[in-house]
Amino acid sequence: MSPLPPEIAALLSPGEEIVWQEQPRPYVFIVRGLHYIAYAVTWGVLGSFWYYGASLAPFEGWWRIVPYLSWPFILTGFRFFLVPIELGERARRTWYIVTNQRVLIGELSKKKAPSLRVFTPAEMAPPLVVKRLDGLYNVILTKRAQDHPHLQPQLDSSFLGLIDGEIAARAVSAAAGR
Repeated sequence: MSPLPPEIAALLSPGEEIVWQEQPRPYVFIVRGLHYIAYAVTWGVLGSFWYYGASLAPFEGWWRIVPYLSWPFILTGFRFFLVPIELGERARRTWYIVTNQRVLIGELSKKKAPSLRVFTPAEMAPPLVVKRLDGLYNVILTKRAQDHPHLQPQLDSSFLGLIDGEIAARAVSAAAGR
């Protein structure tokens, strides 16, 4: 268990004790963003095709800028390539925490104060443990995510990529008073 960063520990209430904590595996977040590579290729190829085709045209005057209008599409494609990497970085800055009073997700940020996603009793359901194909577990916490099992659980409604989901579910149940 990696120690909780002091920035997140400072956000806990007085008398609040950590019952369970874990960080997600980064590759779980990276895999969730791999579909963005298809968008990256599409935008990049179409932008490059536009640039090449427009550069062959005999434009005169201000029309010479037409090939350069493809650059936003090429750069957007490049930006889509970075999404899985950014999700992996997000996983390294995320902690799943269960205290004796509440269930939360803590996330550090480089440019702003750390954030806590606190799960309210009204939005929580009994934790649903789902075993993944890679042997890790997802613990789905919100009623909204459990009511729509055909959708992929959101990063802010579940504990994703855990080694032992049963221990996490027991800790969540204890903190929620179930």
